[in-house]
Amino acid sequence: MQPVYLADLPAHLLQATINAKPLALLPVGTIEWHATHLPVGLDSYLSIRVCEELSAASGCLIAPPLWYGISRNLCTENGFAGTISSIRESTMEAMVADICTGLASLGFKAVLCLSGHYEPQHYAAIGRGLATVEGLYARLLSEADLIEGRIEAGDSPEETWPYAGDHAAEFETSLMLHHYPHMVNMADAPEMVELPGADALPPYIRRRFPRRATAAYGAALNDAIREEGLALIARMLQAAGSSHHERT
Repeated sequence: MQPVYLADLPAHLLQATINAKPLALLPVGTIEWHATHLPVGLDSYLSIRVCEELSAASGCLIAPPLWYGISRNLCTENGFAGTISSIRESTMEAMVADICTGLASLGFKAVLCLSGHYEPQHYAAIGRGLATVEGLYARLLSEADLIEGRIEAGDSPEETWPYAGDHAAEFETSLMLHHYPHMVNMADAPEMVELPGADALPPYIRRRFPRRATAAYGAALNDAIREEGLALIARMLQAAGSSHHERT
């Protein structure tokens, strides 16, 4: 099957698809610095591709993506060029709430929001927006969240921890090498990416190593993300058919 975008369908086919699979996939990203070898739209590109993989396998529709998100840590003012950091939390919250209210009015019973961006303020604003929509079973996850249970912790955070997420390092670079190799310039990849505010981050994500990335690892990550995502969609569709609705 091919992924199916909500916006591509005429109204009568749209309604029939919603009736059959009342779960919408909503990709959310941001425009943000991703070192010297990756595009600033990476978070959006990866969230869209995850949704495409899940749509193709499940038949669920992809809602039009949100390319903008909240990025405060890696802003241009802190020396990280290319970041759009002007999106307000209130704007993000209202946009998500309004979009999901519209999805619910079309007949969707559930929304799986896939965010390629992990920042706490970003997550919190999206979560508040989702929580305002009555009668909608909503979940907010990143591709890294989907496979968190598969992380293989090493003795040292300097090692590769398979299935562990990161920013612009092995995890994201490998996924990009698998999905969008033409957007990756490994010749410009730094030896290490060290994030600001490291004390608030898990040790395995504070300092990561982009040059360890491979397309083969990206393919393995993609397979795991798709498998876990499809299992979650099945659970959400089942829950959406009952009287139970979970809040993010």
